[in-house]
Amino acid sequence: MNDLVVDVRDAFCLHPLPDGGAVAALRGLGLQVPAGQRLVLHGPNGSGKTTLLRVLAGEQRLAAGTAVVAGLQVSTAKAGDLARWRARSLGQVDQDPWRLLRGEFDVLTNVALQLRVTGLSAAKARSRAGELLGALGLADLGEAHPARLSGGQRQKVAVCAAVAHRPALVLADEPTGELDLRSASEVYALLDRAVREVGATLVLVTHDHRAATIADRVVRMRDGRISETWEPGGDGEESLVVDDRGWLRLPVEVRAGFETGTWTSGRVRALRAADGTVVLRADPATRAAAPPTDEAVSQTPACGPESGTDPTTPAEVLARCAGVAVSYDDVTVLDGLDLEVHAGALTVLTGRSGTGKSTLLRVLLGMQRPDRGVVELGGRALAGLDRAELASVRRDVCGVVSQQVHLVRTADAAGNLDLARAAQGLPEDPGAGRWLARLGLAGLNHRPTSGLSGGERQRVALARALVALDRPGDGPSDRPGAAARLLVLDEPTSQLDEASAELVVQVLRDVARAGAGVLVATHDPVLVAAADVVHALD
Repeated sequence: MNDLVVDVRDAFCLHPLPDGGAVAALRGLGLQVPAGQRLVLHGPNGSGKTTLLRVLAGEQRLAAGTAVVAGLQVSTAKAGDLARWRARSLGQVDQDPWRLLRGEFDVLTNVALQLRVTGLSAAKARSRAGELLGALGLADLGEAHPARLSGGQRQKVAVCAAVAHRPALVLADEPTGELDLRSASEVYALLDRAVREVGATLVLVTHDHRAATIADRVVRMRDGRISETWEPGGDGEESLVVDDRGWLRLPVEVRAGFETGTWTSGRVRALRAADGTVVLRADPATRAAAPPTDEAVSQTPACGPESGTDPTTPAEVLARCAGVAVSYDDVTVLDGLDLEVHAGALTVLTGRSGTGKSTLLRVLLGMQRPDRGVVELGGRALAGLDRAELASVRRDVCGVVSQQVHLVRTADAAGNLDLARAAQGLPEDPGAGRWLARLGLAGLNHRPTSGLSGGERQRVALARALVALDRPGDGPSDRPGAAARLLVLDEPTSQLDEASAELVVQVLRDVARAGAGVLVATHDPVLVAAADVVHALD
């Protein structure tokens, strides 16, 4: 079996708990990936996908089992051997291209830097970087700086940098999570082309089922194990509903669908396979209408908030910008844009990557000065305020979740919420953990955030922001409080599976109905379909 680039057998991985116990993230997992294969890995949040990638990268030790990756037993290798092996044999790319790119250098230099790490001279590194950019159709970006590129273009450059040293294995963790549908498809195509160009094996973790278009094999994880494997073009639906002890286990995506309204009834079809196996599947006839695509959204007029109030009565404006313009060098991102965010409404910003959604959020929060225009937050004009005053306005008016999730890794999930309350000047609230429960994290209150999956960390960050909406001293309540009236979120479902995303959407709708304003920048069609007001940027 010398042609295996990944050979994981009977892998167990434990994350320690504060009480001295441990939780198993991998439970006897086995996975073999031959050289040159493009494998796509699916699975719900918390199924062990991120832990598996960390094991494959030599960043997470196994409690038991073996993991041989590109010729190295990574689970027992010494730190020095791992560092040399990563520089030679491993390429990595995730949601954030800035982990691979440096803003002070142009694209060609960024790609060449990955080759310099392998010991190549500066001249040879630049020459090979130019050849690779040309081979992948990115030669015209060579002199551009990453900050001036769209999100999709930056991710393409990151893919190029990840394969520049011709690694044996490329690990991609949700590389299109923050991109629109068209940009995501382009990145998948480039990733496929890149690994073929350098002869690498690919392991791609994603919740996006469209990634199967570039896969030789699709694997699904559940509860720290491989639950299903199939080849694209086959059925593609998970059919294993009975566990190894004989218990009936409908997939969580189906169960959650009954609870959130994705499925309009609980009807399930029983199918008998040729070998006598009985398979249960939710009847497609009970599926609710599919959410709109990016293209459909751009044609959808904004609608008013769903409430029992007189639609002619204007709701309170929590954030406003008028005539806002922002440019980077000679590239205009926003040009005379007007926007109002009202209390009691879920307002969504959508549009292709690079159209200025994140820029607009930063401007509204006073984190970036516009070139011209008026910006108000909580009824207060932001022009002329210094950094301390701007921070004070943000603290008083809103809870914020950015694209990059930053939690206090030394604290558990509940501890991060406690710290957020303290930062808001709010008293301790033993019931604050209800936000974790509403987001499907009730059993993880005291789990260290370093041991959570990417999707779980993203929901903890949302719960932390929701704490800002609590009325001081009132204890558990779903009503927004005087401390904050506005929730501002940038791609809050980018790392979530379908069931978790539906849960987040429901919480955001409930928060808006309770009277808060919710402003979300997203590519997620489920969030767009749930919005009261949609602004499509182009």
